Formats: sequence, structure tokens, C-alpha cells
Amino acid sequence: MSNETEGSGAAVSRRLVMRGAAGALGAAAIVAMRAEQVAAAPKISKAAVAYQDHPQDDKSCGRCLQFLPPESCKMVDGPVSPHGFCRIFMLRQAA
Repeated sequence: MSNETEGSGAAVSRRLVMRGAAGALGAAAIVAMRAEQVAAAPKISKAAVAYQDHPQDDKSCGRCLQFLPPESCKMVDGPVSPHGFCRIFMLRQAA
């Protein structure tokens, strides 16, 4: 009788491990799809955000949260100067 109990305990453990693994794989697939969707998000044209290649007061792309050095933006399509400016400027907080 003790062999039957040990056998069923091992089967339950394997089942739990398999369920956990399946859940983890599913979660990983969802995260990967989300990252892919974000990366594939269309960017806004320079004209739509009134981009200019010079700063406005103390606001410049190089100080913006969306700026990606050396000359790119998470939101605006095409090359962006760190000295430029557009109306979706969001000041990056000091680290």
C-alpha cells in the first residue's frame, strides 16, 4: 500500500510541474507578442508633431523622454536632431 501512495504522489508532482511549465510558456509567448506589437507601432510624422531642427526655449529633443541617441525618437519617424523640438516634448527626469 505504501508503494501506491508514493506512486500517486510522484504523479501529482509531475502534473503540477507540467502545468507550471505550460503556464510559464504561455506567459512568455504573451510577453513576446506584446513586445513585438510595441516595436511595430507606427511612428508619427514630423509634420504632425510640428518638428523643427532647433530648440524652443530650453526644450530640445536631447532632453526629451522619447529621444533615443544619437538621432532617433520613440514616437517621431525619421532622424531627429538632439537640438530639435516638437510639440510632444516630455522632459526627461534627472536620474
